[in-house]
Amino acid sequence: RKKTGDGGGGAAKKEAKKKEPEPPPPPPEPVAAASGEVKIDISKAHSVFYVPCIKKSARQLTFCDVLPQNSRNESNVAIYWHDRLDVPLTKYHVGRLKEGQKLNRFLTMQYQARKNPLAKKLNRLQALYPDDYNFHPMSWRFPADVAAFKKNARKWQPAKDGS
Repeated sequence: RKKTGDGGGGAAKKEAKKKEPEPPPPPPEPVAAASGEVKIDISKAHSVFYVPCIKKSARQLTFCDVLPQNSRNESNVAIYWHDRLDVPLTKYHVGRLKEGQKLNRFLTMQYQARKNPLAKKLNRLQALYPDDYNFHPMSWRFPADVAAFKKNARKWQPAKDGS
């Protein structure tokens, strides 16, 4: 049997549903230790240069705490420092980040910042926007830019008369 009409206060139910949407939740707070310190995981940091720098910076920023290099799987770490080239950053690493956690790298940065691709990108941007991209020296990619390199090198050769 089919119901018709208002029957049981259907209009009141519809008006109750027409509430204003709730505002989005605030962004997550950084993950912090119980004492209020921000923990930094350096288990994937290169020990020769970066580890001493990170530790010194953390001492100067009194709210930071650097975890030992052999600690892993800390759930309350705020920053993961990843700079090892033998363990490239992958979607796996980014996918394991919890809400509020940060990583010091961009995905595929190890490829974007290599000399050849970076020179190609900067030269292209300099050709498109010469006033905005005049901050880097002239760059050539080999073997693609050999002719341009030779042409520029001739400008800097001393004259044959010795002057």
